[in-house]
Amino acid sequence: MMEYGPPPLFRQGVPARVRFILFVLAALVMILVDGRLRALDSFRSTVVSFTAPLTELIALPGQMLGQGAGYFVSKKTLKAENDRLSEENQLLQLKAARYEELELENTRLRALVEAVPRSGSRVVTGEVLGRVADSFTRRIQINLGESAGIQVGMPVIGAMGALGQVSRVVAHLSEITLVTDHNQQISVMNERTGERYIASGTGEELLDVLFVAPGADVKSGDRLVTTGLDRLFPPNITVGTVRDTAYQPGETYKRVSATPSVDLSDLRFATVILVDPNPTAALEKPEETTIRRRAPR
Repeated sequence: MMEYGPPPLFRQGVPARVRFILFVLAALVMILVDGRLRALDSFRSTVVSFTAPLTELIALPGQMLGQGAGYFVSKKTLKAENDRLSEENQLLQLKAARYEELELENTRLRALVEAVPRSGSRVVTGEVLGRVADSFTRRIQINLGESAGIQVGMPVIGAMGALGQVSRVVAHLSEITLVTDHNQQISVMNERTGERYIASGTGEELLDVLFVAPGADVKSGDRLVTTGLDRLFPPNITVGTVRDTAYQPGETYKRVSATPSVDLSDLRFATVILVDPNPTAALEKPEETTIRRRAPR
């Protein structure tokens, strides 16, 4: 059976190289026409309008991956920054607390310096280590002892006034019996009236003011200071403030209580006045020497 159709030469069509050249020429013509007459602007806009959603859809997975990666990176960065700021905040709080503590200690030490009597006596200031574990006495310990020249019987003051008396000394430690101890007594004077009494410890955070006559002019708020007559504390050191007064008919003396001037619940430093704790011994010693010198005659 015979086939009817064009010969093979005609079935091959235009050669590929010719087609390529024609397409390039057509493209150049379209570019020139579009550049001169802007004839393809509307066509280009239409194509862009139709292909824009497809372009966004294709780009969406990449955008989502980028945003997700950015989120985790930002979260990690923020956490690290938050941790750093928290650490810096804690350090600043510790520094602020330390500065406040140093300022408070400086204030206390300045108050101690101002409380020291201007009598020319040497003094040493030590840090309070704590209270002595004894429910029957009122004593504290400081970190100074014999090596600092402290002896038993020396008076001790705090920032606000009389604190107590040295009752025990070792090389680098001293015990101080507080003015509130029931075995402590100090000669005091009412600063307002000049009347003299004896302030005695009660074993509590109060003082009993003894030997106050029924007609004595003493009232709440009066300040009690040392007289110096007991040869223990120098004069005019604050001991306490009168708290209550009471009198019952028939009693020999008024009942008067006073609050210690030193806050015994918040002691950080104590100053020991380095005076002779037994001044009467110096008066007796020459007499004893005289007797010994006369004995051989």
